[in-house]
Amino acid sequence: MPSLGDLLREWDRGAQAVARGDWDCALRLFSGYPEPSARMCFNVGCVHLLAGDPEAALRAFDQAVTKDTCMAVGFFQRGVASFQLER
Repeated sequence: MPSLGDLLREWDRGAQAVARGDWDCALRLFSGYPEPSARMCFNVGCVHLLAGDPEAALRAFDQAVTKDTCMAVGFFQRGVASFQLER
């Protein structure tokens, strides 16, 4: 199991990849753990939205709000992905 420091470093590297528009790298970094946190699932969903894949984003946001039922922004972004999919 990675340490908190390792998780924070990977999150920072993922955020840097997002800032430069490197969606594949960001997804690899945010998805690199077998049991991702709700926040990591949320980050994956946001990257998928930015990359133009609302179907994958919806799946990631579903995971995020399942893991953290109080994540209001996750529910909001799930709605954004659903809207993009015209559901």
